[in-house]
Amino acid sequence: MVLAGIFTACQSIRQMRNFTQCAFRLQGLSKFTAAGIDFSEKRGLTDFNFTDAAKLTSALGGNNPFVFSFLANVEVKNPNSEPAAVTRLDWILAVDGKDVIDGAVNTPVQVAPDGGLATMPVAVHLDLKKIFANEGRDALLGFAFDTATKGNNSTRVALKVKPYINIAGFAIPYPGYITIKKDF
Repeated sequence: MVLAGIFTACQSIRQMRNFTQCAFRLQGLSKFTAAGIDFSEKRGLTDFNFTDAAKLTSALGGNNPFVFSFLANVEVKNPNSEPAAVTRLDWILAVDGKDVIDGAVNTPVQVAPDGGLATMPVAVHLDLKKIFANEGRDALLGFAFDTATKGNNSTRVALKVKPYINIAGFAIPYPGYITIKKDF
C-alpha cells in the first residue's frame, strides 16, 4: 500500500515535470461577448444593429460593470517520451503589460508523449470599466474591438499559467508561472 502511494506520487511528479517542459502557445481567442452581445467580427460601433447598440449604450452608462468575456485556448505540445499531466492550472491575464485578473482551470489536463497536443480552454471575464477607469469609454471599446478582431494576434493580451499536481490529496504547485507565447 505504501509502495503504491510512493509510485503514484513519483509518477505524478514526473508528469508535472514533463508538463513544465512542454511548449505552450496561445492558439486563439474566441467567443467574445459583452452586455449579452456577440463582439466577434465587430470592428466599430457601426457594426451593431439598433438593438445591440442600445444594449451597448445602456451597459456603458451607469455604475454597473462592463464585462467582456472570451475564451483563451492554450495549446500544449509535449516533446517528452512520457505523458505530461497536471490536475489544475492557476492563470493570470495581463492587458497592456499589467496583470488585471486571475483564475483557475480545475479540469485535469493530460498530454500524450512524443509531440502530443492538448488544448486548455481558459474562460476570461474582464470588467473593462475597472481596467480602463482612467482612460475612458473610447479606450475601453478600442480594447474590446481590437481583441475581438485580432484574436490571438492581439499584442495587448498575455497569459501566464501555474500548474499543480495532486499528491496524496494535496495540491502541489509548480514554483512560478509559465508565460504563454503566441507560437511554439
